[in-house]
Order: sequence, then structure tokens, then C-alpha cells
Amino acid sequence: MATKPRRTRAHQLMVNCLNQTYLQHGEPYLSRVLKTLKRLPDLYPDFAGAGDAAGLSSKGNIQKILAGTHDSLPSASQLSRLILAFQHLARVDEVIPVDPGVSTLRGWQALLIEARTLDKEQVRRGEFIEDAGGVDAPVRLPTPSPLAEPSRPLAVPEPVEMTRLEMHALTTLGQYARSLAVRTSTGDPGVLFEVALALIASSSPYAQRAESFAANAGAAGVSAATDLFMAFKTGRDEARVFAVTQARVLEYAALRSGDEAAARFFGRCAGRATNPGTRGKAPLLEG
Repeated sequence: MATKPRRTRAHQLMVNCLNQTYLQHGEPYLSRVLKTLKRLPDLYPDFAGAGDAAGLSSKGNIQKILAGTHDSLPSASQLSRLILAFQHLARVDEVIPVDPGVSTLRGWQALLIEARTLDKEQVRRGEFIEDAGGVDAPVRLPTPSPLAEPSRPLAVPEPVEMTRLEMHALTTLGQYARSLAVRTSTGDPGVLFEVALALIASSSPYAQRAESFAANAGAAGVSAATDLFMAFKTGRDEARVFAVTQARVLEYAALRSGDEAAARFFGRCAGRATNPGTRGKAPLLEG
């Protein structure tokens, strides 16, 4: 039985991303969020959209947005205002060291546009989640379409899911990683491989299912993912060494193409995987 309202994977993953961000900013009481929303013009005078936004006038409406129980994704105005409120309260509560202000909003708006575009395409194709269980439930990702014949035969892996743990690990790594989380809704094997790199760079338990993402990407013909999957068979340390090399290669390619967000992401992955002290700590929020 389809959900009511029916949701696509892109819709659900965008909601999960926003919900996880709320949790990572200290899960402030919604009454405090509501009061902060009313103070945005004073707190952020450089925020052009600081006027009232429909749908943010009550704790109930905010809760529905964070739980994804509306038929549609949040509006651009709602999203920007919520992010600013979360950031301000997280700084007040010393959850984050610095409030980045409006500098994060452009990335969030790009993510919302991307999620809406994917959502519309998945609606057009009739690709809906059956029996979605809310923001805590894993989202089963589609089986990736082969890019090419795998360089080495792999058994067809089990379908992979984006769980709360994976979403947490990705949303802490910044703008590009949040985009990866939403784009997994397409089953793009290249995206699944990049998710595997992010997960293996993180501490346990985030690293435990990197192998599953690599297996799905490798079965679809991503040769580097096949190599990563085979490295796991030797040991997690060997897989991590290979992942660092791949992350550095992708960081260099991103820098050459001018994609600063992607370069920062791959650089962080390599840095975390190289530094055992960093891996042993909970991921810190990145813009």
C-alpha cells in the first residue's frame, strides 16, 4: 500500500537530510525555533528573505516539515529560515563553534532545487516508496543501472539502504555530501561509490556498510568500486588505504574542474581516513 501522501525517494531523502541537520544542531525545542524565526531580521540583517514565511507560524507546522508529513517539500523561504534558526540556536548552546550565517544558504537552496528536480522525475516515472516509515526508517535505494561490464564478475549484491547512520555520516560532511545523500535516490553507481568513500573514512559504525555501497557500484561497472570491494576482502585497513588514494584522485579532478565543494568533500574523506584520531571522534558539522 502506497504512503499517504506518496513520496519519492528524492523527497524522503531530502526530508531526512533536513531532519538529520536539525538533530545535529542540538535538536532545540520547537518553541525556541519558533521564537528565533521571529528574530531573524535582527539576528541576520544581511538575510534578504527575513520577512514572514508561510507555514512557519506554529510548532505543529515546523514539526510536519521536519517529519516530512506534508505533500510537498519545504519552500525556499522556509528552508533558509529554518537553517538560520538551527545555526543560531546551535551556536548559543555551543553545539557548533561558529555560526556561519547566510553563507550556507546557497548550498541548501541548490540542494532543494536538486531534490525537487529528482522528485518530479521520479513522480513522472511513478517511482514511489511503498510503506515509508518516516525519517527514522531506512530508504531502500534502486538497483544501479550498469555503466559497463564489470572488470571482474561480482555476485549481484543485495539492494542497499540509506539508513539513519549513513545519513548522519553524510550530512556532517558538508554541502557536496548532502547532495550525494539525495542523489542516491537515483541509484547512480558513481554516487554510491562516492558514498562508500565517505563511509569508510568515518569511524565505526559509519564505516561498517561502506562495503555494501562499493559492492552495488562495482556490480554496475564502476571499476574503482570493484577494487575497493575486493580490498575489503583483504581487510578494512587495506580498503581504507585504497579509499584514501581514490579520494585524493577525485579531489584533484574536482580542483581541476573548479568544483570547490566536491574538492573539499574528497579532501575531508582522505583526511579523516588517514587520521585515526579523527576517525575515533564523532563527525563534526561542516558547512
